Amino acid sequence: MAFQTFNCPFCQKATTSTSYFDVSAKERLHSLACGHSFCETLIEKKAHEAENIISLDNHKLYPFQIKGVEFVEQSNVNCLIADEMGLGKTIQALAVLKLHKELLPCAVICKSALKYQWAREIYRWFDDDVMTDVIDKSNDIFLPRAEFYIFSFDILRRFNGTLKEFFDKRGIKTVIIDECQQIKSTVTQRTVELRKLCKDIPHKMALSGTPIKNNAAEYFSILNILKPEHFRQFNTFLWRWVDNYWDGYRYKAGGLKRPKEFHEFTKDFIIRREREEVMPELPKCNRTFHYYDLGTKVQDAYNKQEKELYDYMESGSAGDDNFTKSSNIMAYLARMRHLVGLSKLDNVLDFVAEFLGSTERKLTIFAHHKDVQQILFNKISEFCREVKIELPLFLNAEVPNDKRFELAEQFQTGNARILVASQLASGEGLNLQKCSDCIMLERQWNPANEEQCEARFIRIGQEASQVNARYIIALGTVDEYLTEIIEKKREIFAQTMSGKDLVWDENVIMNELKQKLLEKGREKWKL
Repeated sequence: MAFQTFNCPFCQKATTSTSYFDVSAKERLHSLACGHSFCETLIEKKAHEAENIISLDNHKLYPFQIKGVEFVEQSNVNCLIADEMGLGKTIQALAVLKLHKELLPCAVICKSALKYQWAREIYRWFDDDVMTDVIDKSNDIFLPRAEFYIFSFDILRRFNGTLKEFFDKRGIKTVIIDECQQIKSTVTQRTVELRKLCKDIPHKMALSGTPIKNNAAEYFSILNILKPEHFRQFNTFLWRWVDNYWDGYRYKAGGLKRPKEFHEFTKDFIIRREREEVMPELPKCNRTFHYYDLGTKVQDAYNKQEKELYDYMESGSAGDDNFTKSSNIMAYLARMRHLVGLSKLDNVLDFVAEFLGSTERKLTIFAHHKDVQQILFNKISEFCREVKIELPLFLNAEVPNDKRFELAEQFQTGNARILVASQLASGEGLNLQKCSDCIMLERQWNPANEEQCEARFIRIGQEASQVNARYIIALGTVDEYLTEIIEKKREIFAQTMSGKDLVWDENVIMNELKQKLLEKGREKWKL
């Protein structure tokens, strides 16, 4: 399907908006590039009433969240809430709908793991005032009078176009797109299906603390859905707003070009606040690095993989095309990272034993590989049995989506002091604010995924003065080199979102890592 377009209501041509101003509290006059003008009907402003909204557990909105509701109203409920993780984007979106029930029914599109979290939050803020329907399968029967319908991104493609018919028939007025970075690609089926669903929906709210994970080109899909009158053509967007760089083979998309100008251009429909700005009382993340030797158990295996990678990059890849070369290098790097993860298990176990003996706090340990997670869980379970304390909990990709939040709540309120968790399975949506200590046993190629994990603890309700994130690093390995590169670039995402002239891209990190491995290889193998 083609990208969203905005058509002039008079000449029906696809066009763009050149300017607008509010002629009254109820009408906004738009001037279009085709020469016509039209009036947009505005919703009534009720943000001042948001201070009276109280959840079932007696929570009220913070002043900055009320300002967020005011911003959404001013955008006429077509906006991106890009607040930093932990500041309550979900609450702000639901507060808007609580004040404006005329904007219901609403469809929520989210990650599969977050469907039941959304259902809980809707109940928490609406009580029994609304009916919510969570769609698990494409052949589920929709509740005909529900006010909220919750779908996962992955289920959209299974409806084969019939979901649009239901949206039209039910009269869906608002779509909430949670974690909108999930549609970063312009061509995946989930993005295409979502564009179809949103085409005639009058109001849309996108939510994401990390709308850009790799490069600024990822911004286009959600901008096109929210504001096709400003962002109609992908190539034009790339030319005007996206910087690029040469990776040795071709030009690739990088960060924002002229970010200050971009933020000025989008200030009416993108809002981003950071924790230090609106809630300075929230704890900061104390990120520390703990370095260990690789260990004799895996040293030979790691050396073998490193030497093979070095030989391949130096001369073995001569006959491969770029795609094959990149795939083979990534395969070597993945195997090396896996070996490094296995090598750190004993070091982490020593730390766990000391932590449990010297504190009364809880600890979450994040790992990437399934076998690393399982071995770690088994060894900690064995230790807990020996010292007669509550066994650890295990949150991996095999835990059903609707059970993940129950398990997180069990960890929050129960006696278990250790949670072993998959970084990717638990990096978004979960609240772990009763815990203030975590370990990153394995590094992620993308630092945004690690920051998602850290943000599980820096939530409203966290009582600790700081959150401690300990990164376990194997010296002289891909682990150490990746850490060195990432830490130099770690601030760039936040600075880009704030409009400063810095560029970051995951591919840049990987290219720098490959170059560093070549340099280290020449030294190590004396070639």
